[in-house]
Amino acid sequence: MRGPRLGRLAGTAACRNDAILTESPNPLSQRLGVLRLIAVFKLGKALLVIGTGLSLLQFYEPRFAAGLYRLVGQLPYDFEQRLMREAIAVLSGMSPDRIHVFAIATLAYSSLFLVEAVGLWLGRHWAEILTVVATSLLIPLEIYEVLKRYTPGKLLVFVANVLIVAYLIRRLRREADARRAHALALRRSAG
Repeated sequence: MRGPRLGRLAGTAACRNDAILTESPNPLSQRLGVLRLIAVFKLGKALLVIGTGLSLLQFYEPRFAAGLYRLVGQLPYDFEQRLMREAIAVLSGMSPDRIHVFAIATLAYSSLFLVEAVGLWLGRHWAEILTVVATSLLIPLEIYEVLKRYTPGKLLVFVANVLIVAYLIRRLRREADARRAHALALRRSAG
């Protein structure tokens, strides 16, 4: 036999399940689709940054330098070869200790992308907030970089980051509104 309190709690649970079903008729994997796409983008950035950091650690190794110069020679466009040679010249002027500091900082920075990627893949709320904050903080720097030396790649990453932030803010607001509506419905049904 259910008492009045247990009946009310059972009704609340049923109400909560109905609200969840009406708010999100899609299976979890469909609701996570865009978050997982963002996670893949963040993972790609993490892998690129990790590769950069590991390359910096090997910069003064003779075999690495020879391979790097061969790679530059095989790039299809003159402007790419020129940019890579300029980057190598800048790095060559730095001490090995300074390059190691850059490498360690680069690898540490990649951990932020990895945390964002894993959290977003799993659909974690904290990862959405972290991604909004971390990505938003870098947008002014990205604007500066695009204006200083425009490249299609920089513009593409900038636009992708702006779209990611806009999407996640919209999603977070929608989730907050749904939580408030759900809490209000629970208070009304309990009272």
